[in-house]
Amino acid sequence: MNTQLFQSSYSRQFLAGKGNPDTHPESGAKSYKQNFIGLSESVESPGTGQPKIEMQPKEQKKKPQARNPEFMWANNARRFSEHEMPFLSQKSVRQLESNYKELMMVEANMAALGKGQNTYYITSCMDRDGKTITAISAAYGLSLYSGKEVLLIDFNQQDPQVHNLFGISESPGFHELCEGKASPGQVILPTAHKGLSIITIGGGNGYMKGEQAVKNAMDSLSPHFDYIICDGSSVLSSSVALRNIPVFGSVLIVIECEKTRWEVLQLAEEKIRKSSGPVSIGVVCNRRKYYIPSIVYKVISKK
Repeated sequence: MNTQLFQSSYSRQFLAGKGNPDTHPESGAKSYKQNFIGLSESVESPGTGQPKIEMQPKEQKKKPQARNPEFMWANNARRFSEHEMPFLSQKSVRQLESNYKELMMVEANMAALGKGQNTYYITSCMDRDGKTITAISAAYGLSLYSGKEVLLIDFNQQDPQVHNLFGISESPGFHELCEGKASPGQVILPTAHKGLSIITIGGGNGYMKGEQAVKNAMDSLSPHFDYIICDGSSVLSSSVALRNIPVFGSVLIVIECEKTRWEVLQLAEEKIRKSSGPVSIGVVCNRRKYYIPSIVYKVISKK
């Protein structure tokens, strides 16, 4: 029997992306000058005595790697019968779908963290702030309401829970993939929820061998999915998160409203930035409480 989601309700998600240096106007002008137009003062146009303007060719962008059709949910699901695929309990699904308005906004909120990347590491300041529920909710919303190919990875090496919530064993999984003991096709499991695939933590003892092994594993997965959501470890309770965060494109820090202090969140953010992690950092407010009737919030939001 599937384990139930342990929160009484999944709180609304508010993601905020922080500055992107690529949007600075001076850097944009500089890159344009370097990449498109070059002025050569040593070469003159014939008969004019004026510097010759040489047009430099545009840099050709690398073509994106073609997706492996075997990893796509529709094709992968054909290998299993309906009762063999992992699934969330009916209570958990009802709990998620009760927040459908927030789940429909997940993709738009994540887009605020920056384009060109599709890997997200879900962390928190301390344990028990709701990382796993946030990761599952984001993956569920992206697959169900946005129609995306989503991969949910359990990378919480201290307290993995994804395999329990989906009612399956934890091995083989991400440990075996990083250690080269299993291929992506052997660890990617399609769930009974359309578009959502998962990778469990795996059966390895102890921590991963190194960051390079994690990077290699992520590089082999990211071209084949629209979004990869990773349920990670807490920043302040373990050094594992800070070692692996640089591999990912964005980080989402889950905080529990009225419990997580601002100073603690600021400390976690500073540690992430000092670890050479991604520039894009968002915040998810979990277990948010409302002290006035919901109808008042609706009136305020319309103004």
